Amino acid sequence: MKRARTIAALLVRIEALFLALIAAYLILRSITSELEEADAVIAEVVFLIAGAAGLFFAGRGFLAGRYYGRGATVMANLIALGVAYYMIDGGRILWGLILGIFAGATLIAAMAAVPQGKGELP
Repeated sequence: MKRARTIAALLVRIEALFLALIAAYLILRSITSELEEADAVIAEVVFLIAGAAGLFFAGRGFLAGRYYGRGATVMANLIALGVAYYMIDGGRILWGLILGIFAGATLIAAMAAVPQGKGELP
């Protein structure tokens, strides 16, 4: 199951990088254009950075052989599957499929990295 742990860590860190890039885009876009709702953009950026940090440390937990990041990874990807469903339902089929497939793969990898006992992964 070490392979599942490594795959889960890689996928979770890709998700963290993606969230950080979205935050950077929102910051850059806010600087270069006129804002109508600055407080909403700030809240989104803070949420994205917190999510990226959480997923990054979840990936670190997988690589360290711990399972403290497993719950966060499962929860984040269950939420992402719900978002993918609503994207598809809202007409953004390609983006919804991409998000759904990636979230599903990460969820499966996280679930495959089953703890063996006393806080350590196999």
